[in-house]
Amino acid sequence: MTDQVLCALAALFVRWQQEGESRGSLPLCEFEAGWRSPCELGDPHGGQVAWRPTERSKPEDFTPLEQALELTLHPSIQAFYGHWFSRPLTLWFKGLRLCLIQPWNQQDLDLLKENLIGHLLMQRKLGRTPTLFLASCRDEMGIISLDNDSGEVLFERLDSNRRTVISPDLASFLGRLIP
Repeated sequence: MTDQVLCALAALFVRWQQEGESRGSLPLCEFEAGWRSPCELGDPHGGQVAWRPTERSKPEDFTPLEQALELTLHPSIQAFYGHWFSRPLTLWFKGLRLCLIQPWNQQDLDLLKENLIGHLLMQRKLGRTPTLFLASCRDEMGIISLDNDSGEVLFERLDSNRRTVISPDLASFLGRLIP
């Protein structure tokens, strides 16, 4: 499953980059001297820097997070967050506009892990089964998440216990995203 997620994520990044290049330019983001990323390409100009998703040289180890939570994370989520750096990507899934979350640098990944911990602890407190967020939606109460037990991708309402399966697994979900 991990290899399928990694292949699907790499293919998504290629599709996303090709879509951007078809418009004639690399994506730009605000340059922040204290928030550098291996994704940055060249020097900043006019306060902006070109960038592209970049594969990490070594995958992230989620063992400390799992031990702290006393929870084994689904291998798909470890592949999704642990192998690349990128800005969040605005994409489409069956007419739903979403923002796929990815860490920009190691510090951002550390913050992401803290947010995942908070999300999982809140779910425990509410008596819900564990999910891990993958993307945000325009509606702030809706997120795209991964069911940690089954590996299914869900549309989840944060203000209720409503969860709808939108894909049988993360690799299939990533393969259906449109830049």
